[in-house]
Amino acid sequence: MSQIETILEIKDLCVEFKTVEGTVQAVDHLSYTLHKGEKLGIVGESGSGKSVSSLGMMQLIPNPPGKITGGEIFYKGQDLVKASEKEMQKIRGNEISMIFQEPMTSLNPIIKCGKQIAESLRLHRGMDKKSAMTEAVRMMRAVGIANPEVRAHEYPHQMSGGMRQRVMIAMALACRPQILIADEPTTALDVTIQAQILDLIRDLNESMETSVIFITHDLGVVSELCDTVIVMYTGHIVEKAPAQELFAEPKHPYTVGLLNAIPRITKDRPPLETIEGMVPNPTERITGCSFSPRCPHATARCRETEPPMIQLSEQRTVRCWLYADKEKEA
Repeated sequence: MSQIETILEIKDLCVEFKTVEGTVQAVDHLSYTLHKGEKLGIVGESGSGKSVSSLGMMQLIPNPPGKITGGEIFYKGQDLVKASEKEMQKIRGNEISMIFQEPMTSLNPIIKCGKQIAESLRLHRGMDKKSAMTEAVRMMRAVGIANPEVRAHEYPHQMSGGMRQRVMIAMALACRPQILIADEPTTALDVTIQAQILDLIRDLNESMETSVIFITHDLGVVSELCDTVIVMYTGHIVEKAPAQELFAEPKHPYTVGLLNAIPRITKDRPPLETIEGMVPNPTERITGCSFSPRCPHATARCRETEPPMIQLSEQRTVRCWLYADKEKEA
């Protein structure tokens, strides 16, 4: 079996924000690898650090109030944490692209959609104006926009939410990036458009061998698209596993709670389960496991000492004391 190529490696990434209420540790010693052509899903509740970790990768965290306080992000042997703004400008949109949550606020409202796509081609590929616009129209057609020659000359407000999201995807993929970060790209879209966007990302992943980091709180979307899943809670990874294994047999109590909270469309559907309690205040530092106040299996050990990441198999890890005595520590 040939060696799988690692395209991105994050080691002990820490990101914090200074607020009037105190310091928020948004990402706390985050570590994972992304392989070439892999579709990696990152899931968790709002505030778990999903988006912040990817913004840190792109050096897009506003400073102040945010700051990367530790860790390394290796892309092709280069540590992006130490990269200069000039170096990052060559990488952003060219080798690593990002689809943001809300296209209406991410697209420039006073520039025509085709021109916004063409701009990245002129910047990164050195194309002239005419060639860049021709390629922008081709990309709009590739992402399923009808009459791209006409739509390229329309402004964002003239398009529906689904069409604007397709423009964002066309812009992100125009330079054929090595890594595509999709930050909740199907939020606020109806289910038909959601399915089309997911099919589009899957097709582009296969045709271009682009690695995908898919950030979402929707586990249903992850089960459809991703090869590997990372579950985050309060800035930590609490579980990482191949998608099929995670959905068949979740290990961490938080993952179990998330899966049990998904509504089931069956004749004799059980009552909807919830996870007891609330996500802790971001400025609050909890002793021990941060999930222990909500966990039905919490013990005194959980409340006193933070659990390490436990290696259950070559591809499965979990941060929970339930497994510490049974398996070796990572």
